[in-house]
Amino acid sequence: MKNLQVLAAKRLEITCCTGARSLLSVATRMDEEDVSSIVVTDENGYLRGIVTRTDIVRMALAHPDRWHEMTCTDAMTRDVVTAPVTATLEHVAQLLQEKHIHRVVIVEPAGNGKLRPLAVISDHDIVYHLVHAAREV
Repeated sequence: MKNLQVLAAKRLEITCCTGARSLLSVATRMDEEDVSSIVVTDENGYLRGIVTRTDIVRMALAHPDRWHEMTCTDAMTRDVVTAPVTATLEHVAQLLQEKHIHRVVIVEPAGNGKLRPLAVISDHDIVYHLVHAAREV
C-alpha cells in the first residue's frame, strides 16, 4: 500500500453533479449507484464541494418538510479535503486518520487556481487494499 498511487488503487468512477441539483435527486442517485458521496462541481467541472449521505441525513433532520427540495449547494461541505493525483494510498490513509473523515477527493490542478476532481478515495477503499495486500503476503 505504501507506494500504490491513488488512481491505481481506485476501483470506482467518480460521481459528480452541479450544485443546483435537488437533494432528493442526489439521494436517489446515491441509492441507485450505491455510493456514499457525490462531488459537487461548477458548470466547468471544477470542484465546489461534496455531499455525503451524512449531509443528507443532517438536512432531513434539520428541515424535515423541505429537505428534498433543497439543493446540493445548501448541504455540501465546501472545505473539501483533497490530495493530488500523485499521492500514494498511504498518504490518503494518513489524511483520513488525521482529519477524522471518511473520504478524500483526488484532484488535478486546472492551471487557473481551480481543481478538477478525478476520484474519491474512501476508508472503504483503504480497507479493500489492506485486505488484498495481506492476502498476497
